[in-house]
Amino acid sequence: MEDIQKTDITYTGTMPDVRKLDLNFLTVFEAMYCERSVTGAAHHVGLSQPATSSALGRMRRLFADPLFVRTSRGMVPTPLADEIAPAVREALETVRHRIIERSVVEPASAARTLRLSVSDASGLAFLPRLVRKLQHAAPLWHIETESLQPADLPRALEAGEFDLAVGNLDMLRTGIYRQRLISTEYKVIHRRDHPRFRKALTLADYLDAQHAIMRVPGSPPSALEQTLAKRGHARTVALSVPQFLLLPAIVAETDLVATVPAHVARAFAGPYRLAVWPLPLQTAELVLYQYWHRRYNADASNKWVRGVVRELFGGDWAG
Repeated sequence: MEDIQKTDITYTGTMPDVRKLDLNFLTVFEAMYCERSVTGAAHHVGLSQPATSSALGRMRRLFADPLFVRTSRGMVPTPLADEIAPAVREALETVRHRIIERSVVEPASAARTLRLSVSDASGLAFLPRLVRKLQHAAPLWHIETESLQPADLPRALEAGEFDLAVGNLDMLRTGIYRQRLISTEYKVIHRRDHPRFRKALTLADYLDAQHAIMRVPGSPPSALEQTLAKRGHARTVALSVPQFLLLPAIVAETDLVATVPAHVARAFAGPYRLAVWPLPLQTAELVLYQYWHRRYNADASNKWVRGVVRELFGGDWAG
Protein backbone atom coordinates (compact mmCIF):
# COMPACT_ATOMS: atom_id res chain seq x y z
CA MET A 1 0.00 0.00 0.00
CA GLU A 2 1.28 3.45 -0.90
CA ASP A 3 1.54 6.17 1.69
CA ILE A 4 1.36 9.79 0.67
CA GLN A 5 2.25 12.49 3.16
CA LYS A 6 -0.82 14.30 4.31
CA THR A 7 -0.66 18.04 3.85
CA ASP A 8 -2.95 20.80 4.97
CA ILE A 9 -4.29 22.55 1.89
CA THR A 10 -5.82 25.98 2.07
CA TYR A 11 -8.21 26.65 -0.78
CA THR A 12 -7.67 30.31 -1.52
CA GLY A 13 -9.00 30.45 -5.07
CA THR A 14 -5.94 32.43 -6.17
CA MET A 15 -3.68 31.55 -9.11
CA PRO A 16 -0.50 29.57 -8.32
CA ASP A 17 2.76 31.52 -8.34
CA VAL A 18 4.37 30.42 -11.62
CA ARG A 19 7.82 31.21 -10.20
CA LYS A 20 7.39 28.25 -7.88
CA LEU A 21 6.48 25.86 -10.69
CA ASP A 22 9.33 23.40 -11.21
CA LEU A 23 9.54 21.54 -14.53
CA ASN A 24 9.96 18.35 -12.50
CA PHE A 25 6.49 18.97 -11.08
CA LEU A 26 5.03 18.74 -14.55
CA THR A 27 6.78 15.47 -15.33
CA VAL A 28 5.58 14.00 -12.04
CA PHE A 29 2.05 15.27 -12.71
CA GLU A 30 2.05 13.72 -16.19
CA ALA A 31 3.33 10.41 -14.83
CA MET A 32 0.71 10.41 -12.04
CA TYR A 33 -2.03 11.20 -14.52
CA CYS A 34 -1.00 8.25 -16.70
CA GLU A 35 -0.08 5.72 -14.02
CA ARG A 36 -2.64 6.62 -11.31
CA SER A 37 -0.06 5.35 -8.85
CA VAL A 38 2.80 6.91 -6.93
CA THR A 39 4.90 3.79 -7.36
CA GLY A 40 4.19 3.68 -11.09
CA ALA A 41 4.86 7.41 -11.48
CA ALA A 42 8.13 7.13 -9.56
CA HIS A 43 9.29 4.33 -11.84
CA HIS A 44 8.20 6.29 -14.91
CA VAL A 45 10.18 9.44 -14.08
CA GLY A 46 13.14 7.68 -12.44
CA LEU A 47 12.62 9.07 -8.94
CA SER A 48 12.27 7.31 -5.63
CA GLN A 49 8.78 6.89 -4.21
CA PRO A 50 9.45 9.38 -1.36
CA ALA A 51 10.75 11.97 -3.84
CA THR A 52 7.68 11.49 -6.01
CA SER A 53 5.39 11.80 -2.97
CA SER A 54 7.23 14.96 -1.94
CA ALA A 55 6.82 16.48 -5.42
CA LEU A 56 3.11 15.64 -5.37
CA GLY A 57 2.76 17.26 -1.97
CA ARG A 58 4.42 20.45 -3.18
CA MET A 59 2.17 20.54 -6.25
CA ARG A 60 -0.88 20.19 -3.99
CA ARG A 61 0.24 23.16 -1.95
CA LEU A 62 1.05 25.17 -5.05
CA PHE A 63 -2.33 24.51 -6.70
CA ALA A 64 -4.29 24.39 -3.43
CA ASP A 65 -5.93 21.21 -4.68
CA PRO A 66 -5.44 17.49 -3.91
CA LEU A 67 -4.94 16.84 -7.66
CA PHE A 68 -5.07 13.05 -7.13
CA VAL A 69 -7.30 11.32 -4.59
CA ARG A 70 -6.99 7.73 -3.44
CA THR A 71 -9.99 5.58 -4.34
CA SER A 72 -10.69 1.91 -4.89
CA ARG A 73 -9.64 2.52 -8.51
CA GLY A 74 -6.28 3.97 -7.52
CA MET A 75 -5.21 7.62 -7.50
CA VAL A 76 -7.96 9.41 -9.39
CA PRO A 77 -7.45 12.95 -10.72
CA THR A 78 -9.54 15.77 -9.38
CA PRO A 79 -11.50 18.04 -11.76
CA LEU A 80 -8.66 20.56 -11.62
CA ALA A 81 -6.13 17.87 -12.56
CA ASP A 82 -8.34 16.86 -15.50
CA GLU A 83 -8.57 20.50 -16.53
CA ILE A 84 -4.84 21.23 -16.53
CA ALA A 85 -3.66 17.84 -17.85
CA PRO A 86 -3.84 18.80 -21.57
CA ALA A 87 -1.89 22.02 -20.93
CA VAL A 88 0.74 20.15 -18.93
CA ARG A 89 1.10 17.60 -21.72
CA GLU A 90 1.40 20.36 -24.33
CA ALA A 91 4.02 22.22 -22.27
CA LEU A 92 6.11 19.08 -21.86
CA GLU A 93 5.81 18.23 -25.55
CA THR A 94 7.06 21.72 -26.39
CA VAL A 95 10.06 21.27 -24.11
CA ARG A 96 10.83 17.82 -25.45
CA HIS A 97 10.44 18.46 -29.15
CA ARG A 98 11.30 22.13 -29.57
CA ILE A 99 13.97 22.59 -26.93
CA ILE A 100 15.55 19.26 -26.06
CA GLU A 101 15.19 17.25 -29.26
CA ARG A 102 16.23 20.19 -31.45
CA SER A 103 19.75 19.41 -30.21
CA VAL A 104 19.53 15.97 -31.82
CA VAL A 105 20.91 16.00 -35.35
CA GLU A 106 19.19 13.92 -38.02
CA PRO A 107 21.33 14.73 -41.06
CA ALA A 108 19.85 12.01 -43.22
CA SER A 109 16.38 13.59 -43.17
CA ALA A 110 16.90 17.26 -42.32
CA ALA A 111 17.58 20.08 -44.76
CA ARG A 112 20.30 22.53 -43.83
CA THR A 113 22.79 24.95 -45.37
CA LEU A 114 26.41 24.37 -44.38
CA ARG A 115 28.51 27.51 -44.80
CA LEU A 116 32.29 27.14 -45.05
CA SER A 117 35.09 29.64 -45.45
CA VAL A 118 37.79 27.78 -47.32
CA SER A 119 40.66 28.89 -49.56
CA ASP A 120 41.13 27.48 -53.03
CA ALA A 121 44.07 25.24 -52.07
CA SER A 122 42.36 24.04 -48.89
CA GLY A 123 39.19 23.42 -50.86
CA LEU A 124 41.07 21.25 -53.34
CA ALA A 125 42.21 19.00 -50.51
CA PHE A 126 39.01 19.23 -48.53
CA LEU A 127 35.84 19.67 -50.55
CA PRO A 128 35.66 16.62 -52.86
CA ARG A 129 35.73 14.09 -50.04
CA LEU A 130 33.48 16.16 -47.79
CA VAL A 131 30.87 16.65 -50.50
CA ARG A 132 30.93 12.94 -51.35
CA LYS A 133 30.41 12.08 -47.67
CA LEU A 134 27.55 14.54 -47.19
CA GLN A 135 25.79 13.39 -50.35
CA HIS A 136 25.28 10.06 -48.59
CA ALA A 137 25.03 11.11 -44.93
CA ALA A 138 23.13 14.39 -45.36
CA PRO A 139 21.56 14.35 -48.85
CA LEU A 140 19.31 17.36 -48.21
CA TRP A 141 22.14 19.63 -47.10
CA HIS A 142 23.29 22.49 -49.29
CA ILE A 143 26.95 23.57 -49.07
CA GLU A 144 28.07 27.14 -49.64
CA THR A 145 31.74 28.12 -49.68
CA GLU A 146 33.55 31.42 -49.75
CA SER A 147 37.09 32.51 -49.05
CA LEU A 148 36.82 35.31 -46.50
CA GLN A 149 39.59 37.71 -45.69
CA PRO A 150 41.27 36.61 -42.42
CA ALA A 151 40.28 39.87 -40.73
CA ASP A 152 36.60 39.16 -41.44
CA LEU A 153 36.53 35.56 -40.21
CA PRO A 154 36.21 36.02 -36.43
CA ARG A 155 33.12 38.21 -36.76
CA ALA A 156 31.56 35.95 -39.41
CA LEU A 157 32.10 32.82 -37.30
CA GLU A 158 30.78 34.51 -34.15
CA ALA A 159 27.69 35.76 -35.97
CA GLY A 160 26.96 32.29 -37.35
CA GLU A 161 27.33 33.49 -40.93
CA PHE A 162 29.80 30.64 -41.41
CA ASP A 163 29.85 27.31 -39.58
CA LEU A 164 33.51 26.49 -40.09
CA ALA A 165 36.65 27.93 -41.59
CA VAL A 166 39.24 25.57 -43.04
CA GLY A 167 42.85 26.48 -43.70
CA ASN A 168 45.99 27.60 -41.92
CA LEU A 169 44.88 30.75 -40.15
CA ASP A 170 47.21 31.40 -37.24
CA MET A 171 45.88 34.92 -36.90
CA LEU A 172 42.56 33.63 -35.53
CA ARG A 173 42.69 33.84 -31.76
CA THR A 174 39.99 35.29 -29.48
CA GLY A 175 36.93 33.08 -29.12
CA ILE A 176 38.04 30.72 -31.89
CA TYR A 177 38.66 27.00 -31.45
CA ARG A 178 40.72 24.99 -33.90
CA GLN A 179 41.39 21.32 -34.63
CA ARG A 180 44.29 19.93 -36.61
CA LEU A 181 43.38 18.07 -39.79
CA ILE A 182 45.86 17.51 -42.63
CA SER A 183 49.63 17.89 -42.59
CA THR A 184 51.40 18.38 -45.88
CA GLU A 185 54.50 20.11 -47.26
CA TYR A 186 55.55 22.53 -49.95
CA LYS A 187 56.69 21.50 -53.42
CA VAL A 188 58.39 23.52 -56.15
CA ILE A 189 56.81 23.40 -59.61
CA HIS A 190 57.85 24.63 -63.05
CA ARG A 191 57.18 23.57 -66.63
CA ARG A 192 58.92 20.38 -67.67
CA ASP A 193 60.75 22.02 -70.57
CA HIS A 194 62.07 24.87 -68.45
CA PRO A 195 65.24 26.23 -70.09
CA ARG A 196 67.23 26.28 -66.83
CA PHE A 197 66.00 23.54 -64.52
CA ARG A 198 66.20 19.83 -65.40
CA LYS A 199 66.64 18.37 -61.93
CA ALA A 200 65.79 19.16 -58.33
CA LEU A 201 66.51 22.77 -57.50
CA THR A 202 69.30 23.62 -55.11
CA LEU A 203 68.78 26.46 -52.67
CA ALA A 204 70.91 28.67 -54.92
CA ASP A 205 68.75 27.71 -57.94
CA TYR A 206 65.60 28.42 -55.95
CA LEU A 207 66.71 31.86 -54.77
CA ASP A 208 67.96 32.78 -58.23
CA ALA A 209 64.71 31.85 -59.99
CA GLN A 210 61.86 34.15 -60.94
CA HIS A 211 58.89 33.33 -58.72
CA ALA A 212 55.12 33.44 -59.00
CA ILE A 213 53.64 33.42 -55.50
CA MET A 214 50.28 33.33 -53.78
CA ARG A 215 49.73 36.27 -51.46
CA VAL A 216 46.42 37.33 -49.95
CA PRO A 217 46.31 41.05 -49.09
CA GLY A 218 46.14 41.56 -45.35
CA SER A 219 47.36 38.07 -44.47
CA PRO A 220 50.43 37.57 -42.29
CA PRO A 221 53.57 36.05 -43.86
CA SER A 222 53.29 32.34 -44.63
CA ALA A 223 55.45 29.72 -42.91
CA LEU A 224 57.66 29.69 -46.01
CA GLU A 225 58.08 33.46 -46.05
CA GLN A 226 58.88 33.47 -42.34
CA THR A 227 61.54 30.78 -42.84
CA LEU A 228 63.15 32.66 -45.72
CA ALA A 229 63.20 35.91 -43.73
CA LYS A 230 64.72 34.26 -40.65
CA ARG A 231 67.54 32.83 -42.76
CA GLY A 232 68.14 36.11 -44.57
CA HIS A 233 67.01 34.76 -47.93
CA ALA A 234 65.05 36.71 -50.51
CA ARG A 235 63.23 35.50 -53.63
CA THR A 236 62.73 37.51 -56.77
CA VAL A 237 58.95 37.76 -57.06
CA ALA A 238 57.78 38.46 -60.59
CA LEU A 239 54.07 37.84 -59.98
CA SER A 240 51.71 37.72 -56.99
CA VAL A 241 48.23 36.20 -57.25
CA PRO A 242 45.52 35.73 -54.59
CA GLN A 243 44.95 32.00 -55.20
CA PHE A 244 47.25 28.96 -55.24
CA LEU A 245 45.25 27.30 -58.00
CA LEU A 246 46.22 30.03 -60.47
CA LEU A 247 49.90 29.19 -60.18
CA PRO A 248 50.09 25.85 -62.08
CA ALA A 249 48.59 27.33 -65.24
CA ILE A 250 50.89 30.34 -65.02
CA VAL A 251 54.14 28.42 -64.56
CA ALA A 252 53.10 25.98 -67.32
CA GLU A 253 53.20 28.86 -69.82
CA THR A 254 56.17 30.84 -68.44
CA ASP A 255 59.67 30.41 -67.06
CA LEU A 256 58.49 31.22 -63.55
CA VAL A 257 58.64 28.74 -60.68
CA ALA A 258 56.11 28.47 -57.86
CA THR A 259 55.95 26.94 -54.40
CA VAL A 260 52.64 25.23 -53.64
CA PRO A 261 51.23 22.67 -51.21
CA ALA A 262 52.04 19.11 -52.22
CA HIS A 263 48.42 18.19 -53.00
CA VAL A 264 48.18 21.13 -55.42
CA ALA A 265 51.37 20.04 -57.16
CA ARG A 266 50.11 16.46 -57.47
CA ALA A 267 46.72 17.52 -58.82
CA PHE A 268 48.12 19.67 -61.62
CA ALA A 269 51.45 18.06 -62.52
CA GLY A 270 49.92 15.79 -65.17
CA PRO A 271 47.39 18.11 -66.83
CA TYR A 272 49.85 21.01 -67.02
CA ARG A 273 53.01 18.95 -67.69
CA LEU A 274 54.79 20.27 -64.60
CA ALA A 275 58.01 19.17 -62.96
CA VAL A 276 57.61 18.75 -59.21
CA TRP A 277 60.59 18.99 -56.85
CA PRO A 278 61.15 19.08 -53.08
CA LEU A 279 61.53 22.52 -51.56
CA PRO A 280 65.31 22.96 -51.05
CA LEU A 281 65.01 24.20 -47.48
CA GLN A 282 63.35 22.97 -44.32
CA THR A 283 60.24 24.86 -43.21
CA ALA A 284 57.59 24.41 -40.58
CA GLU A 285 55.02 21.82 -41.62
CA LEU A 286 52.02 23.09 -43.52
CA VAL A 287 48.95 22.17 -41.45
CA LEU A 288 45.29 22.45 -42.36
CA TYR A 289 42.92 23.16 -39.45
CA GLN A 290 39.20 23.54 -38.99
CA TYR A 291 38.11 26.58 -36.98
CA TRP A 292 34.84 27.44 -35.26
CA HIS A 293 33.61 29.99 -32.74
CA ARG A 294 33.12 29.04 -29.11
CA ARG A 295 29.45 30.12 -29.37
CA TYR A 296 28.85 27.02 -31.46
CA ASN A 297 31.14 24.60 -29.66
CA ALA A 298 28.19 22.73 -28.15
CA ASP A 299 25.83 23.21 -31.10
CA ALA A 300 24.72 19.76 -32.22
CA SER A 301 24.87 20.37 -35.98
CA ASN A 302 28.23 22.08 -35.73
CA LYS A 303 29.61 19.24 -33.61
CA TRP A 304 28.33 16.66 -36.09
CA VAL A 305 29.96 18.41 -39.06
CA ARG A 306 33.22 18.81 -37.16
CA GLY A 307 33.15 15.12 -36.38
CA VAL A 308 32.66 14.25 -40.05
CA VAL A 309 35.52 16.54 -41.06
CA ARG A 310 37.80 15.09 -38.39
CA GLU A 311 36.92 11.54 -39.46
CA LEU A 312 37.70 12.30 -43.10
CA PHE A 313 40.81 14.40 -42.65
CA GLY A 314 42.40 13.54 -39.34
CA GLY A 315 45.71 12.43 -40.82
CA ASP A 316 48.76 13.39 -42.85
CA TRP A 317 48.92 13.93 -46.58
CA ALA A 318 52.63 14.53 -46.80
CA GLY A 319 54.41 13.88 -50.05
